[in-house]
Amino acid sequence: MNYLRDRKSRLSFITNSTARYRGKERAIVMEVFPEYAAVRLFGTRTRYEVSWRAVFDLSAEIHMRRERQRGREARKTIQRKEF
Repeated sequence: MNYLRDRKSRLSFITNSTARYRGKERAIVMEVFPEYAAVRLFGTRTRYEVSWRAVFDLSAEIHMRRERQRGREARKTIQRKEF
């Protein structure tokens, strides 16, 4: 039985988000690899590599902040109703 050690095709996503670089609005491109993700601007060669662990940690932190904010807002609405 043969195993495929390397992927034959590249997996990349062009997002709806844009960033301005050298006077032009450029789409943000995510390139997916097994060990990491790479972010670059469309039409450029400079890549910024991010480990999947860092992506997960950041998303968990953002989720925690949003949940705390929702809790604060819920407590404020309850306090307003009491008065």
